[in-house]
Amino acid sequence: MEVKLDKNRNLTMKHHLKKSEMYKINKGKKFSNINIYSAPQICKGFSSKTEDNQHILLLDFDNTDISVVKEDIKFLQLEEGLPPAYIFCTKEQGYHVIFLSKHSPREIMDLMKHTHIDANFYDSPLRTKYRSWVLRIGGKGNRGRPKFLGILDIKKKPISDFPISLAHKELLSKLYNIKHPNYGKLEDSYHKIKLQEYQTK
Repeated sequence: MEVKLDKNRNLTMKHHLKKSEMYKINKGKKFSNINIYSAPQICKGFSSKTEDNQHILLLDFDNTDISVVKEDIKFLQLEEGLPPAYIFCTKEQGYHVIFLSKHSPREIMDLMKHTHIDANFYDSPLRTKYRSWVLRIGGKGNRGRPKFLGILDIKKKPISDFPISLAHKELLSKLYNIKHPNYGKLEDSYHKIKLQEYQTK
């Protein structure tokens, strides 16, 4: 931004707005300011919510080493009895993790407290009218959709006692070539899943 003050105390500012930028002018009694900021991007994602008003556990890690992500997964599997985890890479040191087991909203938040996820993701349902956690399935800016890295299951024993969301499993199958674990009778009988568009930076 170019700012100039002439001899008559006329202040001029010059800035060429990029397609990805927006601006806002605020005028108060004692001050005025202009803010230039990146326009929010619209991303497509899927909701954690299931047809029977439960949620699956979604985790969003930013600027995190993969070793930390795997340690969190191992803890949840060994200490909380969660099933295999699906790991996705969103960018350098950015990861998404999906557990297909179903829980109440309170249980989800309690499980999240054992992880090192992005703080803004933890209470994100409180800032949306849909009251659910959302992970993107489409591209973002110059990035494509999240890349599937694999499934991690540290227990090597019966998968879990939690019901499994068939709808979310089917969604992953449509998006990625995934060989799922055998969940057997733990799978529920629901097929509907909510897709959402949301704003992000």
